[in-house]
Amino acid sequence: MVTRTGSARFPSTDYKTTNHIIAYLDILGATNKICNDDDFSFLNHLNMFMEDAIEESGGGIFPHKEKIFIKIFSDNILLAIELKENDELREDKIAALFNTVANIYNEILRYGYLMRGAIVEGEFFHNDKIVYGKALVEAVHLEEKVANVPRILVKTKVNETYSRYYLMQDKDDELFLNIFHLCNAFDDVAFKINLLEMLKKHKNDEKIKIKILWMTKYFNSWFTKYEYRLLNQQKITDEEVAEALK
Repeated sequence: MVTRTGSARFPSTDYKTTNHIIAYLDILGATNKICNDDDFSFLNHLNMFMEDAIEESGGGIFPHKEKIFIKIFSDNILLAIELKENDELREDKIAALFNTVANIYNEILRYGYLMRGAIVEGEFFHNDKIVYGKALVEAVHLEEKVANVPRILVKTKVNETYSRYYLMQDKDDELFLNIFHLCNAFDDVAFKINLLEMLKKHKNDEKIKIKILWMTKYFNSWFTKYEYRLLNQQKITDEEVAEALK
Protein backbone atom coordinates (compact mmCIF):
# COMPACT_ATOMS: atom_id res chain seq x y z
CA MET A 1 0.00 0.00 0.00
CA VAL A 2 1.26 3.47 -0.91
CA THR A 3 1.19 5.96 1.95
CA ARG A 4 0.52 9.51 0.80
CA THR A 5 1.28 12.65 2.74
CA GLY A 6 -0.17 16.10 2.28
CA SER A 7 2.21 16.62 -0.63
CA ALA A 8 1.49 15.07 -4.01
CA ARG A 9 3.27 11.82 -4.80
CA PHE A 10 5.66 12.03 -7.77
CA PRO A 11 6.80 9.21 -10.09
CA SER A 12 10.20 7.65 -9.47
CA THR A 13 10.74 6.98 -13.18
CA ASP A 14 11.90 9.27 -15.96
CA TYR A 15 10.63 7.42 -19.03
CA LYS A 16 10.79 9.06 -22.46
CA THR A 17 9.55 8.09 -25.90
CA THR A 18 12.03 7.57 -28.73
CA ASN A 19 11.68 7.26 -32.49
CA HIS A 20 10.38 3.87 -33.65
CA ILE A 21 8.79 2.28 -36.64
CA ILE A 22 5.71 0.42 -35.46
CA ALA A 23 3.02 -1.77 -36.96
CA TYR A 24 -0.45 -2.06 -35.47
CA LEU A 25 -2.50 -4.94 -36.90
CA ASP A 26 -6.06 -6.13 -36.39
CA ILE A 27 -7.22 -9.62 -37.36
CA LEU A 28 -10.65 -9.10 -38.91
CA GLY A 29 -13.46 -11.26 -37.58
CA ALA A 30 -11.36 -12.56 -34.70
CA THR A 31 -13.61 -11.15 -31.96
CA ASN A 32 -16.25 -13.77 -32.67
CA LYS A 33 -13.57 -16.46 -32.73
CA ILE A 34 -12.25 -15.38 -29.34
CA CYS A 35 -15.71 -15.27 -27.75
CA ASN A 36 -16.45 -18.79 -28.98
CA ASP A 37 -13.00 -20.31 -28.42
CA ASP A 38 -14.24 -22.95 -25.99
CA ASP A 39 -11.47 -25.42 -26.81
CA PHE A 40 -8.77 -22.68 -27.04
CA SER A 41 -7.97 -23.66 -30.62
CA PHE A 42 -7.91 -20.05 -31.86
CA LEU A 43 -5.59 -19.02 -29.03
CA ASN A 44 -3.14 -21.73 -30.01
CA HIS A 45 -3.51 -21.01 -33.72
CA LEU A 46 -2.75 -17.34 -33.02
CA ASN A 47 0.44 -18.35 -31.23
CA MET A 48 1.35 -20.62 -34.14
CA PHE A 49 0.75 -17.84 -36.70
CA MET A 50 3.18 -15.59 -34.87
CA GLU A 51 5.88 -18.19 -34.31
CA ASP A 52 5.80 -19.31 -37.94
CA ALA A 53 5.76 -15.77 -39.31
CA ILE A 54 8.73 -14.67 -37.20
CA GLU A 55 10.71 -17.78 -38.15
CA GLU A 56 9.97 -17.22 -41.86
CA SER A 57 11.09 -13.60 -41.54
CA GLY A 58 14.62 -14.80 -40.85
CA GLY A 59 14.80 -12.91 -37.58
CA GLY A 60 18.62 -13.00 -37.61
CA ILE A 61 18.99 -9.74 -39.54
CA PHE A 62 20.14 -7.91 -36.37
CA PRO A 63 22.64 -8.58 -33.60
CA HIS A 64 20.94 -10.08 -30.54
CA LYS A 65 20.58 -6.66 -28.91
CA GLU A 66 18.36 -5.50 -31.78
CA LYS A 67 14.96 -7.11 -31.28
CA ILE A 68 11.54 -6.59 -32.76
CA PHE A 69 9.19 -5.83 -29.88
CA ILE A 70 5.99 -7.84 -30.31
CA LYS A 71 2.85 -7.63 -28.20
CA ILE A 72 -0.40 -9.49 -28.87
CA PHE A 73 -3.53 -8.35 -27.08
CA SER A 74 -6.77 -10.04 -28.03
CA ASP A 75 -7.00 -9.84 -31.84
CA ASN A 76 -4.47 -6.99 -32.16
CA ILE A 77 -0.77 -7.32 -32.87
CA LEU A 78 1.80 -4.62 -32.17
CA LEU A 79 5.37 -4.67 -33.50
CA ALA A 80 8.06 -2.03 -33.01
CA ILE A 81 11.72 -1.40 -33.78
CA GLU A 82 13.65 1.62 -32.50
CA LEU A 83 15.11 3.86 -35.20
CA LYS A 84 17.97 5.89 -33.80
CA GLU A 85 19.03 9.29 -35.14
CA ASN A 86 21.05 8.80 -38.34
CA ASP A 87 20.59 5.06 -37.88
CA GLU A 88 22.97 3.16 -40.19
CA LEU A 89 20.61 0.17 -40.08
CA ARG A 90 17.49 2.20 -40.80
CA GLU A 91 16.58 0.57 -44.11
CA ASP A 92 17.40 -2.93 -42.83
CA LYS A 93 15.22 -2.40 -39.79
CA ILE A 94 12.31 -1.14 -41.89
CA ALA A 95 12.73 -4.11 -44.23
CA ALA A 96 12.71 -6.48 -41.24
CA LEU A 97 9.44 -5.02 -40.00
CA PHE A 98 7.87 -5.11 -43.48
CA ASN A 99 8.97 -8.73 -43.90
CA THR A 100 7.59 -9.76 -40.52
CA VAL A 101 4.23 -8.04 -41.07
CA ALA A 102 3.89 -9.52 -44.57
CA ASN A 103 4.70 -12.98 -43.26
CA ILE A 104 2.16 -12.63 -40.44
CA TYR A 105 -0.49 -11.61 -42.98
CA ASN A 106 0.38 -14.41 -45.41
CA GLU A 107 0.35 -16.92 -42.58
CA ILE A 108 -3.11 -16.01 -41.34
CA LEU A 109 -4.47 -15.75 -44.90
CA ARG A 110 -3.44 -19.37 -45.40
CA TYR A 111 -5.92 -20.17 -42.63
CA GLY A 112 -8.70 -17.98 -44.01
CA TYR A 113 -8.32 -14.72 -42.06
CA LEU A 114 -7.80 -11.13 -43.19
CA MET A 115 -5.99 -8.25 -41.47
CA ARG A 116 -6.08 -4.49 -41.47
CA GLY A 117 -3.50 -2.14 -40.00
CA ALA A 118 -0.92 0.60 -40.31
CA ILE A 119 2.84 1.02 -40.20
CA VAL A 120 4.04 4.42 -38.98
CA GLU A 121 7.19 6.09 -37.72
CA GLY A 122 7.18 8.24 -34.61
CA GLU A 123 7.52 8.56 -30.87
CA PHE A 124 6.93 5.35 -28.90
CA PHE A 125 7.77 3.76 -25.55
CA HIS A 126 7.35 0.23 -24.23
CA ASN A 127 8.31 -1.87 -21.26
CA ASP A 128 6.81 -4.95 -19.62
CA LYS A 129 3.72 -2.98 -18.55
CA ILE A 130 3.19 -0.03 -20.90
CA VAL A 131 2.91 0.62 -24.62
CA TYR A 132 2.63 4.34 -25.22
CA GLY A 133 3.24 7.13 -27.70
CA LYS A 134 2.07 9.33 -30.54
CA ALA A 135 3.04 6.71 -33.12
CA LEU A 136 0.75 4.16 -31.51
CA VAL A 137 -2.14 6.64 -31.40
CA GLU A 138 -1.60 7.44 -35.10
CA ALA A 139 -1.38 3.77 -36.10
CA VAL A 140 -4.59 2.88 -34.24
CA HIS A 141 -6.38 5.83 -35.84
CA LEU A 142 -5.23 4.81 -39.33
CA GLU A 143 -6.25 1.20 -38.80
CA GLU A 144 -9.69 2.09 -37.49
CA LYS A 145 -10.59 5.13 -39.59
CA VAL A 146 -8.56 5.13 -42.81
CA ALA A 147 -7.50 1.60 -43.82
CA ASN A 148 -11.17 0.50 -44.19
CA VAL A 149 -10.33 -2.58 -46.27
CA PRO A 150 -7.90 -5.45 -45.49
CA ARG A 151 -4.71 -3.52 -46.21
CA ILE A 152 -1.72 -2.42 -44.15
CA LEU A 153 -1.21 1.31 -44.71
CA VAL A 154 2.41 2.52 -44.71
CA LYS A 155 3.24 6.02 -43.44
CA THR A 156 7.02 6.08 -43.25
CA LYS A 157 9.75 7.18 -45.64
CA VAL A 158 11.64 4.43 -47.43
CA ASN A 159 14.18 4.58 -50.22
CA GLU A 160 13.05 4.24 -53.83
CA THR A 161 14.20 0.63 -54.16
CA TYR A 162 12.27 -0.48 -51.09
CA SER A 163 9.27 1.56 -52.17
CA ARG A 164 9.07 -0.32 -55.48
CA TYR A 165 9.65 -3.69 -53.81
CA TYR A 166 7.37 -3.44 -50.78
CA LEU A 167 4.66 -0.89 -51.50
CA MET A 168 1.62 -0.53 -53.73
CA GLN A 169 -0.62 2.50 -54.26
CA ASP A 170 -4.37 2.15 -53.92
CA LYS A 171 -7.06 4.08 -55.83
CA ASP A 172 -7.31 6.60 -52.97
CA ASP A 173 -3.53 7.24 -53.33
CA GLU A 174 -2.76 5.52 -50.01
CA LEU A 175 0.36 3.35 -49.95
CA PHE A 176 -0.04 -0.15 -48.55
CA LEU A 177 2.26 -3.09 -47.91
CA ASN A 178 2.37 -5.59 -50.76
CA ILE A 179 2.15 -8.79 -48.73
CA PHE A 180 1.95 -11.02 -51.82
CA HIS A 181 5.48 -10.07 -52.85
CA LEU A 182 6.75 -12.29 -50.03
CA CYS A 183 4.39 -15.26 -50.16
CA ASN A 184 5.55 -18.83 -50.74
CA ALA A 185 5.24 -20.83 -53.93
CA PHE A 186 1.69 -22.06 -54.57
CA ASP A 187 0.28 -19.79 -51.85
CA ASP A 188 -1.68 -18.07 -54.60
CA VAL A 189 -3.72 -21.24 -55.11
CA ALA A 190 -4.56 -21.49 -51.41
CA PHE A 191 -5.30 -17.76 -51.18
CA LYS A 192 -7.71 -17.95 -54.12
CA ILE A 193 -9.58 -20.88 -52.57
CA ASN A 194 -9.77 -19.14 -49.20
CA LEU A 195 -11.01 -15.84 -50.61
CA LEU A 196 -13.78 -17.55 -52.58
CA GLU A 197 -14.76 -19.54 -49.48
CA MET A 198 -14.92 -16.30 -47.49
CA LEU A 199 -17.21 -14.80 -50.12
CA LYS A 200 -19.56 -17.78 -49.90
CA LYS A 201 -19.61 -17.60 -46.12
CA HIS A 202 -20.21 -13.84 -45.87
CA LYS A 203 -22.21 -13.17 -49.05
CA ASN A 204 -25.12 -11.73 -47.05
CA ASP A 205 -22.98 -9.36 -44.96
CA GLU A 206 -22.39 -6.29 -47.09
CA LYS A 207 -19.59 -4.81 -44.92
CA ILE A 208 -17.56 -8.00 -44.89
CA LYS A 209 -18.27 -8.70 -48.56
CA ILE A 210 -16.83 -5.31 -49.60
CA LYS A 211 -13.60 -6.10 -47.74
CA ILE A 212 -13.24 -9.50 -49.38
CA LEU A 213 -13.97 -8.11 -52.85
CA TRP A 214 -11.24 -5.51 -52.37
CA MET A 215 -8.86 -8.34 -51.50
CA THR A 216 -9.83 -10.28 -54.64
CA LYS A 217 -9.04 -7.24 -56.80
CA TYR A 218 -5.68 -6.81 -55.08
CA PHE A 219 -5.04 -10.54 -55.57
CA ASN A 220 -5.73 -10.26 -59.30
CA SER A 221 -3.67 -7.08 -59.69
CA TRP A 222 -0.60 -8.88 -58.38
CA PHE A 223 -0.85 -12.52 -59.41
CA THR A 224 -1.73 -11.76 -63.04
CA LYS A 225 1.36 -9.59 -63.51
CA TYR A 226 3.29 -10.82 -66.55
CA GLU A 227 6.64 -10.72 -64.79
CA TYR A 228 5.35 -12.66 -61.80
CA ARG A 229 4.46 -15.87 -63.62
CA LEU A 230 4.39 -16.81 -67.27
CA LEU A 231 2.41 -20.02 -66.88
CA ASN A 232 -0.58 -21.00 -64.76
CA GLN A 233 -1.36 -17.49 -63.54
CA GLN A 234 -3.97 -17.52 -60.81
CA LYS A 235 -6.94 -15.21 -61.24
CA ILE A 236 -10.25 -14.91 -59.42
CA THR A 237 -12.67 -14.51 -62.31
CA ASP A 238 -15.94 -12.60 -62.36
CA GLU A 239 -17.70 -15.91 -62.94
CA GLU A 240 -16.12 -17.44 -59.82
CA VAL A 241 -17.11 -14.41 -57.76
CA ALA A 242 -20.69 -14.58 -59.07
CA GLU A 243 -20.86 -18.30 -58.25
CA ALA A 244 -19.60 -17.66 -54.70
CA LEU A 245 -22.24 -14.96 -54.18
CA LYS A 246 -25.19 -17.10 -55.33
